[in-house]
Amino acid sequence: MATQLLSKPLPLEFGVELKCQNCVNSVQAALQSELSAKHIVDLTFSIPDQRVTLSSSLPPSRLVQLIRSSGRSAVLRGSGGVPGSPTFLGAAVCIFEIFKGARGWAQHNNRGLARLMQVDDTTCAIDVSLDGFPASTVLEVRVHESGDISGGASTTGEPIHILGAVTTDEDGRADLVAEVGSFSVWDVIGRSLVVADKVAEESGRAAPEDAVCGVIARSAGLFENTKKVCSCSGMTLWEESREPKI
Repeated sequence: MATQLLSKPLPLEFGVELKCQNCVNSVQAALQSELSAKHIVDLTFSIPDQRVTLSSSLPPSRLVQLIRSSGRSAVLRGSGGVPGSPTFLGAAVCIFEIFKGARGWAQHNNRGLARLMQVDDTTCAIDVSLDGFPASTVLEVRVHESGDISGGASTTGEPIHILGAVTTDEDGRADLVAEVGSFSVWDVIGRSLVVADKVAEESGRAAPEDAVCGVIARSAGLFENTKKVCSCSGMTLWEESREPKI
């Protein structure tokens, strides 16, 4: 299936495990087809900073996959431009977790993440990657009015924006890329994103607390995130990126 493109290229910064020029060459080769198609422009590398910057109409999740296909660890570190500059319109992230009441799913809490990036004054790009769900499940992704996830999705209030629905593959994974004009990034920071089994919910077989959810938080712009070690896990950026999660 072809990757959905965004309407405008967005400036993005990736932390990439670059140790030498051979690493740079490998990453460039992994991106070459998209460079040739002009889906990636303004590509730069910094070995000392272990950083790759570019502008692209590809969703960040796809770019991470391409860079990792070179054999190098990679994480998105910043998006949407440099904070304080006219080009930075806002970016946010939401990590999906499963809470009490969930039935029959994998044991680890992480179920993926969503990235929200303001493309222009009227358009917000959504890049959702989901994992750890039952195969062939129709999942609806939506913004809920409250960021209170103390009771899982049951305390997030009513849905206020429906972002779309996707069906998981045989490995329980799904991706959703969309652009919406009904809200901006700044309108939804502090609210929640909920991922629900649409068929089970409509048939009354799923309770609200069964849904996966997370709080939408502001994320870094370019050159704003200099973290090398996670304060929560104590792992380095590269160790974190190798963990079995999105």
